[in-house]
Amino acid sequence: MNERDIFDALREVDPAGRIDPQAAARLKARIRSRVLTSAQPQPARPRLKKPAVVILVALLALAAIAAGLYLTRQPTQISGIGCTEDLTLDAVHVVEPTDGLDPQRCAALWADGTTTNPDIAPPGQIPPLVGCVNDTGTLIVLPTNDQGVCERLGMAVFASPSDATSSIIEVQDRLIEQINPQVCPSFDDATRLAEQALADAGIEDWTVVVSQPPTDQQPCPSLAFDSATRQILLVPIDRIGP
Repeated sequence: MNERDIFDALREVDPAGRIDPQAAARLKARIRSRVLTSAQPQPARPRLKKPAVVILVALLALAAIAAGLYLTRQPTQISGIGCTEDLTLDAVHVVEPTDGLDPQRCAALWADGTTTNPDIAPPGQIPPLVGCVNDTGTLIVLPTNDQGVCERLGMAVFASPSDATSSIIEVQDRLIEQINPQVCPSFDDATRLAEQALADAGIEDWTVVVSQPPTDQQPCPSLAFDSATRQILLVPIDRIGP
């Protein structure tokens, strides 16, 4: 209905016809003003954002990213490999990664009877082995062919460091012999040893970082290699042995 139609209809009905003419004029003016104002196009009101929904979506996105990152992971703690007898993680044999970080390093323990579990495999038989990486960055090897076991146990699936250069692997192998809880060098000596190993290998884009100061309870440096930040981390740990 246009403006003329509205006021034609008002004139026909004339709801103010029986009241004082001046009051009627004021009433009609108010009605006309209200009608015209309502007829004007109104600016669109901005839609209110839903902070809770936005935050929830952001958190879910971050969780998805974090989950994706946690699905596979390279070990950063290379001083030992944990070989388990079952899926409870109660019985763990630790072997040195002398031939690199490889879940098959645990196969010898099953073959020679060091690790046995008749519920998993007959003595001397090597079961399927799956590598996981726990939250400390240690390679844990489980006797199963279930590829989903790592996730169920709250660990990441082992990703072989195939992209690591042979130089940094040589540095790792060298430092394992020099920096460990049995030798327990000072942190100053450990820093010097790590920096020298990097220099001898010609690696210039890695640095040596002390994660936190040692204490009387944890005086010994342990090694962790972070390929993302290209850092050799010296982490305080208890002394092992005399």
